[in-house]
Amino acid sequence: MTKLSRKQYEQAKTFLKTKARKLERGLFEFEFENGDSQVVLNALKTYQNDDGGFGNGLEPDFRCRDSSALATSIALQLLIRIGATEKEETVRKAIGYLLQTFNEEKMGWQIVPREVEKAPRAVWWNYSEEWAWGNPSAELIGHFHHYEGLVKEEFLEKLTQFAITYINNSAEVEHHELLCFLRMAEQLPKEEQAAILNKLRALAIDSVTTSPDKWDSYCLLPLQVVSSPDSEFHESFQESIPLNLRHLVIKQTEHGYWDPTWSWGQYEEDWENAKEEWRGWLTLENLKILRAFDHID
Repeated sequence: MTKLSRKQYEQAKTFLKTKARKLERGLFEFEFENGDSQVVLNALKTYQNDDGGFGNGLEPDFRCRDSSALATSIALQLLIRIGATEKEETVRKAIGYLLQTFNEEKMGWQIVPREVEKAPRAVWWNYSEEWAWGNPSAELIGHFHHYEGLVKEEFLEKLTQFAITYINNSAEVEHHELLCFLRMAEQLPKEEQAAILNKLRALAIDSVTTSPDKWDSYCLLPLQVVSSPDSEFHESFQESIPLNLRHLVIKQTEHGYWDPTWSWGQYEEDWENAKEEWRGWLTLENLKILRAFDHID
């Protein structure tokens, strides 16, 4: 069994504390060193706009200052991680932004605004009116369940049933959309969760790349679906998880970080800055996964 050595862990820690954004640095200290959640919250607030939504490059692949459903979904992920409650103004403003920008006709949210075209970005973030419905709408429904006191019960029930019908009638989904449904499922009440688990399991089996020789390319990894041994989907990938953990350990660079497996294909100077930010994000997330599987010496 190949575990991350103590030296490798210390290299990752040094990178996070010296090179990562204040956000990832604060998250590392909160999750690994019993740090203060307020540090994370303060860092996160710098990405929030006056309308309550988040932007300003929170998602490193598009540098758009304007608020977006995607960046707001990421912010809510992190707010949940640090235990922010419905009383927190940052949460209330974010939920308010989402309620204001809901598209009744499409029963969801436009993933990014048209203003994204004015900012440095990856080619896949060029504006389009067409997008996979569940990314990030399904995940946002999950966030609404977590903060259900801020959302009208009838509206939330309508959204939830739409999402359940949508996924159960989907023959296939794009893998980012699948991840949004997986995050939604984590927040659903047991009955609603049970209504989609078998479908999600089947879609995950179809979507995850289990061949190690393909893991250096951009694909959905087993550990992106099974982030801990307690996952509902662990049994479906129990043969590939040990190999994926080993792959994760050996792909750490000598400088302590993990590199993204993608690039923008445009705005090369801005991409170099974004790549450094992704290194911080990926390093933190990989350490969390390795710790969950007891893969750090």
